[in-house]
Amino acid sequence: MAVIQRLMVDRFRNLEAVDIPLSSGFNIFSGKNGSGKTSLLESIHVLSVGRSFRTHKIDPLVNRDQSDFLIFGNLGDQGRIGLVKARSGRNELKYDGEQQRNWQLVAATLPLQVLNTESFQLLEGGGKIRRRFLDWAVFHVEHSYLEDWRAYRRGISHRNSLLKSGGATLNAQLDAWDVELANLGQSIHLSRKDVLQAFGGMLKDVVNEFLPGREIVLEYKAGWDTELEFARVLKENRSRDVRYGITLNGPHRADFVIKVNGVVATEILSRGQLKMLICGLKIAMGRFVELSSASVNVAGTGQYKCIYLVDDLASELDQANREKVISRLAASGAQCLFTAVEAKDLETASELSDRSSKFHVEHGKIQPYQ
Repeated sequence: MAVIQRLMVDRFRNLEAVDIPLSSGFNIFSGKNGSGKTSLLESIHVLSVGRSFRTHKIDPLVNRDQSDFLIFGNLGDQGRIGLVKARSGRNELKYDGEQQRNWQLVAATLPLQVLNTESFQLLEGGGKIRRRFLDWAVFHVEHSYLEDWRAYRRGISHRNSLLKSGGATLNAQLDAWDVELANLGQSIHLSRKDVLQAFGGMLKDVVNEFLPGREIVLEYKAGWDTELEFARVLKENRSRDVRYGITLNGPHRADFVIKVNGVVATEILSRGQLKMLICGLKIAMGRFVELSSASVNVAGTGQYKCIYLVDDLASELDQANREKVISRLAASGAQCLFTAVEAKDLETASELSDRSSKFHVEHGKIQPYQ
């Protein structure tokens, strides 16, 4: 089970050097806006997957006048993860002292779901965001999925280069690539479809509590007309792909639509209701993967358990809805890190007041409440 027992952060954004023990349950970080609360959650996200949830750039993550930052997480029996990331782009990622070439093992060992203002993009943004949300689950459920997805993306990149280059042998080269892409694409499609369909049942259970009286449906879009084999679609649309210089159909164009009572969620729900739906999506997905048949995680380090990073839950949610979310998270048994301007905004929920470690954040300094 993924639990960060101790977190060390140095030279990261506006934080002073941090070395704090974390509760295996709830942790509340309170302080004024700009004090560094979100930066702490962001550092954990960077440690887990190598990127921030606020920016794709490295430079803003490094403390002023510094060349790099350090993040270290002690996960107890599940090992130790250390990361040094420099402005120059150099990465040094270690798991139990062994250098890692990529984040696959670390992401599998330290799975996260983030609930923050950017999470609204899951409903309001483009398909790429929803594909990433779905692929996170498929990655943890089907251990071979990541390699298929990487191979497919490499193949699409190569195919697009061929489409742009043209030449007398173009069709022969595309014939060869399309065979491999068709097989990979079909496999990726079926994996996503199966996971999303199974996830729908878990989501309905949460939505019944968070948005009573609302019926939710997930409509999956594969990225092509699945009445036809993907190989046939690639063949029949080749001339159009050549004209645009890009592959216009396939799993890289997949998406899903979230409807509530038959209407697209963003067209019928209020801002607060959308946030409750997002909370439901994130919590249900963490729980779904935990209970899936492949419950031993990709890293092979034990039972899967998600960590939740919850930034400013009180924003746009009244007390009753905050307590619903907190109660669900408490029932999951997961480690959660909450931020709030005022700790009292969350402490009305007994689950938080009874089982939390509390910290005050001010000017980048983090101190436990005495």
